[in-house]
Amino acid sequence: MKMAKRIAIATVLWIVALYLAQAAPRFFGGEVGSGGETKGYAEDISCSRNWWAFGVLWSCDATIVANDGKRYRYHDGSSALTPADVGQRVPMTNHRVRTSGSSAPSVEWGVTELREPIKALVALSIVGIPGVAFIITVRMFRKRKSDDAEETGPASAQPEGTNR
Repeated sequence: MKMAKRIAIATVLWIVALYLAQAAPRFFGGEVGSGGETKGYAEDISCSRNWWAFGVLWSCDATIVANDGKRYRYHDGSSALTPADVGQRVPMTNHRVRTSGSSAPSVEWGVTELREPIKALVALSIVGIPGVAFIITVRMFRKRKSDDAEETGPASAQPEGTNR
């Protein structure tokens, strides 16, 4: 019975740890395309809570109208835009960035205000949270002398050859 309880606790622990590890880059990741001169404006902004980040951050959609008149769809889940921006024209910029899935650079739009990632906190969250979960799990399943005595029961604690 105790083993089933440990497995249940470890399962919940790992679900929470992995959820926190995936949410951390949204909190500390900054915005890839941010910073620079205005190359367009975000319009028709709509926002809702980002529940992948516990509802703390905003997830917003907008239409970016570039300076050359082209229109682009924009989505960000890390509060680059907020409900305070609804009804406004927010200055936007773009940069060519390389993504991990392609060797060709793509254009990433972002707010003109530079939002740098806090790389140390991103790395610490991605590695540290599962690391702590691993240590807790190992300690939970480590055999102890008191656990062995409880599993075998009090009758086996008597030395052989004694009759009571």
